[in-house]
Amino acid sequence: MKRSPIKRIGKKGRANIAARKKIAEISEEFNLTECEIDLPGCTKTFGLAPAHKHKRAWYGDSVEKLSDYNEWVAACQHCHSLIEHDKDLTEETFKSLRG
Repeated sequence: MKRSPIKRIGKKGRANIAARKKIAEISEEFNLTECEIDLPGCTKTFGLAPAHKHKRAWYGDSVEKLSDYNEWVAACQHCHSLIEHDKDLTEETFKSLRG
């Protein structure tokens, strides 16, 4: 019988877990239950998750930056994938939603 390798969670992984807990609290506080982006084709709630303003590497292992309300928006899978690879659309989205 083969054993699966033990996967260890690193510093960034622990920061992501802690940030997701804070993001969940903020989402509940602001009643974020649907996609905030609402681009054409938006699925509203399918795959709802935080979409960050910058790529993960920019945040490093900072729980504070990752969970900062101005650094993420609630996004359905469709809208998240649209802004993921379009820097201008990402900037426009965050400017309109977070100022």
